Amino acid sequence: MHIFYKNRYLVDFLAAVMFFTRIPINWSSFSEEAPDLTRAAWSFPIIGLIVGFFCGLIGDICVFFGIPTLLSCLIAIALSVLVTGAFHEDGLADMADGFGAGGSPERINEIMHDSRLGTYGVVTLTLALLIRTALVVGLANLGYSILFILSTGFASGKLAIIFMRNFFGSSEFAKTGSIVGFISGKNFLLATFSWLVPVTFVFPLFGILLGTVFVAGLIYFIGSKSNHFIGGITGDILGATALLGELLFLFGVILIASGVP
Repeated sequence: MHIFYKNRYLVDFLAAVMFFTRIPINWSSFSEEAPDLTRAAWSFPIIGLIVGFFCGLIGDICVFFGIPTLLSCLIAIALSVLVTGAFHEDGLADMADGFGAGGSPERINEIMHDSRLGTYGVVTLTLALLIRTALVVGLANLGYSILFILSTGFASGKLAIIFMRNFFGSSEFAKTGSIVGFISGKNFLLATFSWLVPVTFVFPLFGILLGTVFVAGLIYFIGSKSNHFIGGITGDILGATALLGELLFLFGVILIASGVP
């Protein structure tokens, strides 16, 4: 048996990499079992940190060579979308289409799984990308590294997935493999700790607290709406939560960092 099979944490980490990114992984070289995303949940924020680190690093390099901040941030964000395959962006657009159109739970689920985008999805996704760009540029203009902004932002969104999953049940329409199960206390703490350590080194305490309050409100709002519309959460709901959670956390940070009363 391959030595990697015995390393549970490496296997969990690689399972999360496969799920959240387009990075090719030869899974059979590391495990004979199917990926266990519930067990791997502890590594979700770490995946966000790593994706943000490398994409943000490219943005910082662009700034270093004199490329305007706006363009440098756009390059970093575009790269992150390519690396992740627009995974969370797709979830947000699907949720917006389904919840925006309304109707019976079956009808909403059908709309959410339609590969075509509707008006609600296009508008919501466009605004989300514009807001993400504005937040990254705004924080970069305040002196923060694009690397740190994207890393902590993406990690915050991934952590929001875990909180959403533990506080709201899954819908009958949730597809197997697209949604994680209930996260154990140990993995919950590991994920929270892996997020908390880097953000406390980057952003002001009150910014972190305000951003956390915003994300908590988001989780409650989306979770409640999901229960009302389709009887629980799905993979698309979790993806939407991740992207919006990232935006709201950074919004809380920028309010404090920019001195808004």
